[in-house]
Amino acid sequence: MLLAIGGQTFLKKGVDSLELSLNINSIIKTLMSPWVFTGFLFYGLSSILWLFTLKRFPLSVAYPALSLTYVAIVIVSAYFFKEPITGSKIAGILFILGGVFLLFR
Repeated sequence: MLLAIGGQTFLKKGVDSLELSLNINSIIKTLMSPWVFTGFLFYGLSSILWLFTLKRFPLSVAYPALSLTYVAIVIVSAYFFKEPITGSKIAGILFILGGVFLLFR
């Protein structure tokens, strides 16, 4: 989960610092950005670890538990990108936490 959060954070930092458009030069420049490259590296490692998780746990438990990543991303994005934590985000986080709690009961 931490690798996925790190990956998304690096990807966001990378695209925020670049002009991104749908032309080949822009896409190549974006992919060569150290931030974006590191984000893909983290995200790739996260995907590899996810395979081990799927081997060990039922998909019906593992995948919903992955929603905790959304909770952490709200906190990380507020800290690093100064994104506001609104009432609706808090409500969403509470629903996610409640759902994960029910899953593991």
